[in-house]
Amino acid sequence: MPDLRENPKQRDIPNDAAQEAANQAPEEISNQARGHKANLSNPNTSEQSKENSKQKLEELGGEGAFFSKDSK
Repeated sequence: MPDLRENPKQRDIPNDAAQEAANQAPEEISNQARGHKANLSNPNTSEQSKENSKQKLEELGGEGAFFSKDSK
């Protein structure tokens, strides 16, 4: 058995995040998108944080990430 302390398995963070998002309900993705969109319009947020939110919002699907119970 390999000693994991000497050679720990590395995570593929972007791939893991994509897998986690694939398992989320549309409402959860929409909630995350709303939070990132709010961060973009917050005047008290740093430019670095806004760039991060912009990237995350695009990863979530951009404007298509917003869930509506009326849409089918």
